Formats: sequence, structure tokens, C-alpha cells
Amino acid sequence: MTDNLKTFLTFSRSERIAIITIVLMIIIILIIKHLLITNPPKRTYYLHDLDSIIARREIMFDSIRIADSIKKSKACLATTGYQITPTEKHRTSTENVNKSKTTRKDKACLVPTNEVCEVLDLNVADTTLLKQLPGIGSSFAKRIVTYRDKLGGYCETEQLLEVYGMDGTRFEGFKNQLKIDSSFTPNKLRINQDAFKVLLKHPYLEFDDVKKIVNHREQKGMIASWEQLRKVVGDAINPKLQYYIDYQ
Repeated sequence: MTDNLKTFLTFSRSERIAIITIVLMIIIILIIKHLLITNPPKRTYYLHDLDSIIARREIMFDSIRIADSIKKSKACLATTGYQITPTEKHRTSTENVNKSKTTRKDKACLVPTNEVCEVLDLNVADTTLLKQLPGIGSSFAKRIVTYRDKLGGYCETEQLLEVYGMDGTRFEGFKNQLKIDSSFTPNKLRINQDAFKVLLKHPYLEFDDVKKIVNHREQKGMIASWEQLRKVVGDAINPKLQYYIDYQ
């Protein structure tokens, strides 16, 4: 029995080397694991956020052309507030106007054809038109349209400041080239009928807000007015939400 055990525990030179190598590798792996746990590598969050990377890239390219774009847009808008009419556009395109007799009003719209002279309807313009605004590239144009769909339409041009990445300087550069039709009616939430998930999709409603609304509907009945909704949700509710509520 002793001889068998001795034989079992006896290793050749190559076997001893292999065993020692395996033991050393295990020890090295354990040491590395311990170091990584106690001293995790520093990471910058935005480098792992694809949306942030795209947004930063878009902002970088937009900033390169924003100065030139703003200058051109001012050439179109900065005068006495004159707006060229379709009739005058037709006349200008069909008549040979003497440059020496060009009026100040005519000069207001003597800009490159790829620049925006007309005012865009914010709830109608597609990404192609939006990209003509100074400082707005493909990424921003898509975000503007996406946020418009989530809201149910823009009721104020200042709501563009809520679009991810939009800043005041960029907005000031094109705000005079935007309008909202006075007859526009946004898509509205049926505050007394829509399901929890439907209400939660709106940018102006948080989870706790929707929970309070649904609980009130189930326990106390319908919400009849904006003032009542404010009491249900609380004064922290976004005042712009009232544009998007249907109490029927």
C-alpha cells in the first residue's frame, strides 16, 4: 500500500515542471483579479454611450459651419423686416433687373439659393428643410422631428431648447426663421381614458405623475380641468403639458 502511494505521488521531471507552471498561472490570475477588483480602471461614461459620441461629433461639425450660417441667415432677415412675396420672386426671376437700381429690400434676399429665406412651419418642415437652418445638421434635424412626434407637435418654438443637445446660442441663430401656425392643434392625451403606458410616453409626464393620475381616475373619478390636474400631480408639473390634454 505504501509502495503504491509512493509510486502515485512520484512525478517525472517534466510532470513537476507542468504542475509548477499551472500553479504559478493560477496564482498570477488570482493576483490580477484581486487588483482589478480593488482598483477598477477609470472609465469615462460618455465614451461608452453611442448617442453621446454621435451627438458630440455632430456638435463639432455643426460648430465649424455655425458662424458662416448665422452670417448668411442675418443677410436674409436683417433689414426693415421686409418679406419678399411670391409675386416679387416671380418678377425678379423673369425680369432683367439693373444692379445699380436694386433696392435695399431686394438686397435682403440676394443670398445663395441653398439658404432659407422663407419662414419654416416647425410642425410641417421635414428633416431636409430643417437642415437648411444655421447650425442644424442631419442629427439635430432627426432629433427635432423625433421630439415633435413624442410631444404631439410643437406649441412654442422655445420647445426646441428641450431637444437633446440644443443650446441657446444655436437656437438664437435660427429662431426668427421658424413659426407655428396659429391654427395648429397638437395631438392630445386623453387624460381620463388613455392607458398608463400611453400617458408615460409623453415627455412631460414622469412615472410618479402618471401613477397619481391613474390612481385618481380609479378612486375619485375623472379629471375635469388643468387646475384639478395640477392638484392631482402637484405644482412641479410642466405648465406646457396643458397644451396636450383632452379632458373628455
